[in-house]
Amino acid sequence: MDLRTIFDQIDIEQGDKILVNSSIVKLMIELKKNSKKFDANLVIDSLINKIGPSGTLMFPTFNWDYCKGEDFDYYKTQSRTGSLSNFALKRKDFQRSKNPIYSFAVTGKDQDYVCNLNHNSCFSLDSPFGYLIKNHGKNLFIGIDYTEGFTFDHVAEETVGVNYRYFKNFSGFYTDRFKKKKNVNYKMYVRDLSLNVVTGINEKFEEILSKNKAYKKKNINGISFTLIDINKAYEAMVNDLKLKGGLIYPKKV
Repeated sequence: MDLRTIFDQIDIEQGDKILVNSSIVKLMIELKKNSKKFDANLVIDSLINKIGPSGTLMFPTFNWDYCKGEDFDYYKTQSRTGSLSNFALKRKDFQRSKNPIYSFAVTGKDQDYVCNLNHNSCFSLDSPFGYLIKNHGKNLFIGIDYTEGFTFDHVAEETVGVNYRYFKNFSGFYTDRFKKKKNVNYKMYVRDLSLNVVTGINEKFEEILSKNKAYKKKNINGISFTLIDINKAYEAMVNDLKLKGGLIYPKKV
């Protein structure tokens, strides 16, 4: 396995807007078998090279400590969504978007635009999620099933206004990229905990995406690489929620 060329086997093109969700454990194991070391920067550089100067690369750098009353610091608050995202945060060519709960590490052509988006609601269409939807971004999943991290289902739920979620306000201290500290307020479309449900994605949704040419999956050396057309997936989820089709649904826990 060559990390420099592995993405040549994935349908990623120059100019693409790519969001990467990953679990690098399997990659590390596979490389170790071949007496190779995992190099996070090589993975990130390979993706940057693949999308070229007209593309935009993003990693989720979500952290929910702000919801528990902890301060958010643009530089110090770690991502809870994968090792690659924390590697990206340390690089000088990446910037972080503004939301203290659902932020993204961003590099590429639209970096400034995405990182300067002002949005009060985590899952609104004027957020980085909305940017990816409107600009036909692609969500790449490395080593994990897409249902474990496809956060766009919450964007669709907020758009439709489902009855098992509601808006909740959070406030706290926020240190921005200019190291200025202030008290800020954000809101999130959260689960109604009294209902004991989480958002479920029915396995049949994969079939819908495949029929719409919005889902591609490859196994390379035992590692899954899944690519989803975010716009098509979002539209399908909104449609299903409106029709109560059961593909996106409140699942009992």
